[in-house]
Amino acid sequence: MKAFPKRLALSFGVLCVLLVGLNLVIHATARSSQRRHMLTRLEQLPEATECIFLGNSLVEAGCDIESFQRGWVDGTPGHKITAANLALGATSPVEHYLILKQALQRPIRLKWLIYGFFDDQLNAAPQGKWSELVGNRAFSYYFPNEAAAFYAPGSWVKKWGLAITAHVPMLAERSSLWGKVELLRRSIEEIGMPRQKVNRFGRVEDFTSLEASDVDSFTQRCNAIVNRGQDFSAPIRQIVGLARDHGAQVILVEMPLPSRHRQVFYSTPAWSNLRARLQSLATENEVVYIPASDWVKDDQKFEDATHLNEDGARLFSAQLASAISRLQP
Repeated sequence: MKAFPKRLALSFGVLCVLLVGLNLVIHATARSSQRRHMLTRLEQLPEATECIFLGNSLVEAGCDIESFQRGWVDGTPGHKITAANLALGATSPVEHYLILKQALQRPIRLKWLIYGFFDDQLNAAPQGKWSELVGNRAFSYYFPNEAAAFYAPGSWVKKWGLAITAHVPMLAERSSLWGKVELLRRSIEEIGMPRQKVNRFGRVEDFTSLEASDVDSFTQRCNAIVNRGQDFSAPIRQIVGLARDHGAQVILVEMPLPSRHRQVFYSTPAWSNLRARLQSLATENEVVYIPASDWVKDDQKFEDATHLNEDGARLFSAQLASAISRLQP
């Protein structure tokens, strides 16, 4: 009988060692993640930064800083705008707000905030379930108090849940390790089979899920926003307010999309009504709205169902710079 407590203690000790080891491995793996790189970029953001791009992978792929700077013409001799692309793929407006708030901890001279979006992203309610806060959305764990205020306003349970999770790498950074496992699984799956088409973000077919599943569901989403008179979502309102508090002009940009998306979804009366609603909200909030979804008409300038390729990004960024630089901040 005396041996049982010893065996139990030994088993518990081994389990603790394994858990600590796993946490250390996952913590080390997460250092190379995009969200960790973003934190480093925010800490090193140049003080001369005047313009920030914000959004998900559509903006990350669609903004070419060099082309944007070359296309900037504000009439000031020798002036070259200093811009930074802080967009992060597979994120929501909650993470975008957190990124902007961290960026503004630096003493930058922000004049322009360019927020790129598509479909009903500006109105969609924040979603912060356990199953959703993975990948780059784990950025929310780095700032649990601010994130919880969007996901469950006033809930101390959500706040403490995020805070506790943030201190356990195998929970907060769980996707870092499993992402590598998934890549290995996919590579094994393709042995002896035709290789799947990939781009800089991953499998091309994966990004078709960014679109609405069909026209009916897209129409229902748009009509619901218009019929209810919905405002911008809470994180979008906070982004606008934070930028304005720092003296910046906010620019909302419909990101360019391939002809199929425009013909299938943006040709519907539901989208026309939603766009009118968004433009009205922009006016109420003293925000500039740029409907640029059809600016890049050549589908060869896109690398999948939603993302511009490098040529498309250069073309769009130059056009956008020319349009914005003529506005008064």
